[in-house]
Amino acid sequence: MESGTIAVVLALTLACTGGMFLVIAKQMHGRSGMATFALGLSLFGLVFAVPTPIDQSAGLAFGALIDAVAVAAVLLLQRGLQRFMRHRELSWRMLGGVVLGFALVSVAARLAFGDAARVLVLQLALVLLFGWLAYTAAREAHRDSPLLRMPLLLLAGVLAVLALLSLGNTVQKMSADASLRAAVSDPFYDAVLMLAALLLGPTLLWMHSLQLTRQLAELATRDPLTRLLNEAGLDEALRRHFARRQHDPMTLMHIDVDHFERVNRLHGEAAGDDVLRLIGVALESTVRADDFVARVGGEEFVVASVGGDVDKAAILGERLRAAIAALQTGLGNGGGHLRCAITVGLSRPFADLERWRVAWDEAAVSMQAGKDAGGNCVVHPTT
Repeated sequence: MESGTIAVVLALTLACTGGMFLVIAKQMHGRSGMATFALGLSLFGLVFAVPTPIDQSAGLAFGALIDAVAVAAVLLLQRGLQRFMRHRELSWRMLGGVVLGFALVSVAARLAFGDAARVLVLQLALVLLFGWLAYTAAREAHRDSPLLRMPLLLLAGVLAVLALLSLGNTVQKMSADASLRAAVSDPFYDAVLMLAALLLGPTLLWMHSLQLTRQLAELATRDPLTRLLNEAGLDEALRRHFARRQHDPMTLMHIDVDHFERVNRLHGEAAGDDVLRLIGVALESTVRADDFVARVGGEEFVVASVGGDVDKAAILGERLRAAIAALQTGLGNGGGHLRCAITVGLSRPFADLERWRVAWDEAAVSMQAGKDAGGNCVVHPTT
């Protein structure tokens, strides 16, 4: 296949993949990174769409523009990956500064050393950028859950190949040895480049598909209002805990917000939702790292505390009660602040999964005893 035909195929493939990503991005919410990936792939397609004769004969400004677009495309892929992984992103100002700086270096090198310097500057920049992107993907493959490990490793491999291609092309252009130039022949370079470019889009799409699968699974185990575990999520968390070879007993706390119906009646459901969110945050920030917090319905929560000592669980329950009592939620429109109180019922410790719902019933009985006594207290399990 001729180089011109390969360039057309790559341009169409990357442009279509970028367009598909953009369509998907419009249907998604949150920090998916799809729109940034779409822009990066589309810019790559734009670069390949420039005919080779025009590219080779491009003047100083136009040549710098073409090469700057290629650099911007890689930086957009880096920003998209950072956004996808929920990490701090390369800012638009930084991205623009790097592209502008590259363009100035490219122009200066071409003025000082001639047209050949343009290719060397671009290839060296692509080596560094593709290498950085490959390293980021490989690092995230080891940091993230096993679900995304394979596509991230494949992405790292594709990007590493692109970095090596750029490095090989740089060495080829710099070498005066004819045999070395033949070692990295144009057909081989074009074939590997096409394969890497064709794999790039599907790999990114695979990553997003797995991410959506994980998010859907999370929706099934998370309360949509507070983002705490729901009953199914609590059950799954306890299953994982007791499936460990070495595991500690657990103690459950059933928590009910005192007089919550008054909040909805007097201040509206929106204020009630705000209260529940704040309570969820307070509970999750007060418990220990190994404990679980779940919202199990309405104004009721369950905390699964690691440990077989009821007295220590009661101390944690008192901390939770104090944390909620210290909360203040603004009611807006000059409505002042609303204070909350909770009643906490404890279960007896249990050491196997089969007893967790029995323990939940025990904690619910303890909680109800506290409500009957006036609420705003921590109640030990009844004997």
